[in-house]
Amino acid sequence: MTQKFSLSPTVVLRSEPQYYGTFAAFDYNRARTEFLTEEEYRALERIYDKSADAEEISEFAGMHQNRCDNFLKHMLESRFIERREPNHGLNPPERTRVDPGLFNGFIVPFISGPASVDVFITSRCNLKCVHCFSAREEGFAAELSAEDLDSIFSQLEQLGVFEVRINGGEPFLHPEIEKILLSLKERRFRKVVITNGTLLNEKLASLLKESGTIPTVSIDDSLEEEHDLFRGVDGSFKLALRALRLLSKHGVQYGINCCLHKRNLKRYQEIISLVAKHGASRIAFLDLKKIGRMKNHTEWIPSYKEYRKAMIRIMSTRSMNRKIDVSLDVFLHCQPLRESIHEAGRGYVTCQAGKTVLTIDGDGSTYPCNLVVSDPRWNMGNILNERLVDIWFSQKWSFFRGGVKVDDLKTCRECKSLKRCKDFYCRLLPYVTHGDPHGPNPRCI
Repeated sequence: MTQKFSLSPTVVLRSEPQYYGTFAAFDYNRARTEFLTEEEYRALERIYDKSADAEEISEFAGMHQNRCDNFLKHMLESRFIERREPNHGLNPPERTRVDPGLFNGFIVPFISGPASVDVFITSRCNLKCVHCFSAREEGFAAELSAEDLDSIFSQLEQLGVFEVRINGGEPFLHPEIEKILLSLKERRFRKVVITNGTLLNEKLASLLKESGTIPTVSIDDSLEEEHDLFRGVDGSFKLALRALRLLSKHGVQYGINCCLHKRNLKRYQEIISLVAKHGASRIAFLDLKKIGRMKNHTEWIPSYKEYRKAMIRIMSTRSMNRKIDVSLDVFLHCQPLRESIHEAGRGYVTCQAGKTVLTIDGDGSTYPCNLVVSDPRWNMGNILNERLVDIWFSQKWSFFRGGVKVDDLKTCRECKSLKRCKDFYCRLLPYVTHGDPHGPNPRCI
């Protein structure tokens, strides 16, 4: 009997020829990306929703049989494909088709839909964190219903989004959170929920496991009183640690977010040891930005020099630590895309906003990134009234897709370190800090 192959049910394919000839496969269970040639992409496209043998795949892809056999062998070993008939209960959704002409309305290339999306499902929260940027006025809760979210998730699937992060407020305060978690169960993207951990219980831990949703719990110190001070509510530390024990009990993989500030900057090692002992697979260290409530609590923010010293120390710790993955991916810098570096050589200033990431607020409004969520100036459209694909190709994105040139920047364009700088690509941090998107990064002032 001829051996047939199927695409693994946790793999998402993206074809982006307009974006520097990019073709990719993403396994959302393992958060692993494989970049492909156009022929290799076509080979996987052949088994997107049905099985085929090597000869059929080779013919469809226009690939020499020997090369196709070697490619399939590699994909099998990498677990991107399987030797079996597809599970028809997990059929992938029909993908949104995009008119290629729509890309012509912008100067620099971008992908046909975001790869990563943050969804703020509610603004309700039970804590009063000093650094919160999504708090609303008392008595008002911006909240997406489970029905709205089900529609949003379908659109994200159809666009081939790789990862969706569920944010709040505190997501577990959403009155329909159990229904929302169940609706995520069969969704073909990586599912992450950002939580303070204080409301986690046995049922929610079980639902996280069932739905394949990965929680990221906030632990901001190894000392109870310091964590509680930062989070604004006594007892939050004990409840967060209880959450870690519950997640471990239910076999749920989880990560940790830790904000480094003036009071905990020298306790990073104790924090790493604490969460590793409780079974966390990953910890990400974050720096504080002067946005939201942080504008009234600037005494918590270390200097850039202090942050740099801490980063060097943590990097040396990371190289010796084998129990837990220690991440600094978003610490101090929003790392520029390689494509953005290339475009800077052509004179354009771009970042991930408007090219690979998107934020959806609790009222359905969409924004280029979390820094400006709820700011009317950067509202790109409302997903409750418009299709996401139409919002994504709106001319409102022109600022992020070639609308800013290096020569437009104030101070930065004269800087001798410009070519080595990682900060000038982001135009929203200068905006939220001092109101001018063309101004210098606040660290340079």
